[in-house]
Amino acid sequence: MPSDHELIQNLYAAYCFAVDRGSAEDIAAHFWDDCYLNFGGNIHEGVGEARIGFAKWIARMREPVEGLRHCLYTPLIEVNGDLAEAEAYYDADGHAGRKGKPIQLRGLYRSTLKKRASTNGKSEWRFLKHEVQIWNSIRDHAAPAEQEAQV
Repeated sequence: MPSDHELIQNLYAAYCFAVDRGSAEDIAAHFWDDCYLNFGGNIHEGVGEARIGFAKWIARMREPVEGLRHCLYTPLIEVNGDLAEAEAYYDADGHAGRKGKPIQLRGLYRSTLKKRASTNGKSEWRFLKHEVQIWNSIRDHAAPAEQEAQV
């Protein structure tokens, strides 16, 4: 039987795969109905609003990107009964479909997770609160010598 830490790590991984290539419904399936989502400053309360936000993001931001891939680093997970607090750094990369230009973002996921009985009666972890901090690419902050070389 997997530990709560392993189950939460698997939830983060499943979320990333859904974000990379799933539908808005696939992404929203990782959230409880009463969730709170801060997706880069866009606030969504409840899974219905989150699902609409994911659908808009897919159409505007993900569809033009080829090979989107999220990777997680150094997950810090603290479980306290049926609640958990977690943070993990992420990198997201791919290529802009039209120009083929490499895209690289990085950021932080900060989450509160809750273990509850789902519709199938089994207990599972899902996001209750999820914050997606989107940081600039390290490529956007080249050293001055590199910037001069790019001119």
